[in-house]
Amino acid sequence: MKRMCKALGAFALTLALTLGLASISLAAAPQATESDAPYSGYLVILRDDPPQPDPAPFDLIGQATLLSAQQEREELLPLVPDLGIYKAGEIGDIENLVWSGQATLVEPDYEVELLDLDLNSPATPNDDYFNSTYQFNLLNIHIQAAWDAGLTGDGVTVAVVDSGLNLSHVDAPVKIGQGRYYFYREEKDGKYLVTKDGVTRQCGYYSNANVTDGLGHGSMIAGIIAANTNNRVPGGYTGGIAGMAPNVTILPIKCSTTIEGHVGGLESNYISGVNYAVENGADIINMSWGLTSNSQVMHEAITKAANAGCILIAANGNSASSVPYYPAAWSNVIGVGSTNKQGGLSSFSQRNQYTDVCAPGGDTGQYIHSLWYTDSNSMGRATGCSFAAPLVVGAAALLKEHDPSMTQADFLALLKSTSDISTIATADRPYAGAGQLNMERLLAATGHTGAMVQSGTDGSVTLRSAHFPATAAGEAAGDSAVALIGLYNPQGHLLDSRIASAARSAYGAYSLTATFQTPDAATAQVYFLDPATLSAVDEPVTIPLA
Repeated sequence: MKRMCKALGAFALTLALTLGLASISLAAAPQATESDAPYSGYLVILRDDPPQPDPAPFDLIGQATLLSAQQEREELLPLVPDLGIYKAGEIGDIENLVWSGQATLVEPDYEVELLDLDLNSPATPNDDYFNSTYQFNLLNIHIQAAWDAGLTGDGVTVAVVDSGLNLSHVDAPVKIGQGRYYFYREEKDGKYLVTKDGVTRQCGYYSNANVTDGLGHGSMIAGIIAANTNNRVPGGYTGGIAGMAPNVTILPIKCSTTIEGHVGGLESNYISGVNYAVENGADIINMSWGLTSNSQVMHEAITKAANAGCILIAANGNSASSVPYYPAAWSNVIGVGSTNKQGGLSSFSQRNQYTDVCAPGGDTGQYIHSLWYTDSNSMGRATGCSFAAPLVVGAAALLKEHDPSMTQADFLALLKSTSDISTIATADRPYAGAGQLNMERLLAATGHTGAMVQSGTDGSVTLRSAHFPATAAGEAAGDSAVALIGLYNPQGHLLDSRIASAARSAYGAYSLTATFQTPDAATAQVYFLDPATLSAVDEPVTIPLA
């Protein structure tokens, strides 16, 4: 019966598809922007209330179409079922869904572009990379201001939807969540036709937990955000970089692959990856990739993530043109452009209105360094907006630690009011959004009081308390502060305390480190006081010790 219905409508459907393969216009359904990018198969959005077959005996063709549509629906690959997003291998798999009005949108499943340039691995280093040669990207955004304030991204989950992660690298993030790998694999009886490099294969769609990176791109992204920091070993490992927010939990989601017999890098992979991030608790999603097609199906998945409260950050492209790259160009995503070592707009960064903020991504001869994928201690280097986006992700993670209730709108407003446009050439300022990310200005706009346990052995505990005062524009922070630290037992009784003047760093944070020999302590409370009145200048911070 299904074959009969296909035959009846084949000519009309072929004509409709010939007129516009970029998308099928269905009634008032939105249309995707046509793209010359390669694609394989089709993405489909289906209605959630499919019409039922009409029992009237005189409409046999209509009834057969609806029955066949039901069968086609059951045979599609579900990507995000709650949004009605599915994958079809070929147009013939959805003919009756189209004719019965159940498919509200059909688009090609385009390949996704990773937004890096000159990705390669230099000689394995044997030195500390945190310096102006190798990590100017962190130094240029004044990362020390956040570290001085005691912020490390603790308690925040960042999903890196990319090419995976080198889990065996000595500088791999310390906290790694359960990631996922989405791919197609060639099979004798596979249902989905996947075309790659001009070869079409029958493939099955799979996912597993193998997030091992085979490209280097995802490892570099994750390292910029959360590389293991302060892990030099005397007489052992002395190379490596510092991660911007080393205590975040990285959720590695692998959507691009080089594994033989596996195919990835399609929109369908990345839609599944974004959806996995949402459903597994990601606070922030790093998307260092893009499409020149304004894919409405991808936009549905991105909108679901935005509605779930995820902070969405994407690279804005490397073609130095006005061409929009999606998802960065969508209004519910923060688009990131790239600056060079001097703070100017990188030569390759997009010249369009979709950049919200910039961060260092390098330029010709100015490389960003991070974790490489081939062994346990080598570093990769590259340039591109791909490596600017994770700096903004790191900033979001640090501020999310400071204020867990911070929304994307809150964060974007802070970026717009604190980023530095002065380093951008006048002619490039229309394409640089708010300018270059500046952590010192961000913290000056928000203030922060925090504390962390630095060590605790043999019954002792060492605490580092920090205060970054919020200052209005043009206002200078005070030149002194008093820190009060108290340790309490499980019943809430004070066991020991310290009060002393806190030293102010070059970046404006006051800090005090104190060691206690109080084995029964359950919690610590930290106050920062005005030296003149000894009144608290911020809410006290409570930190559990047991």
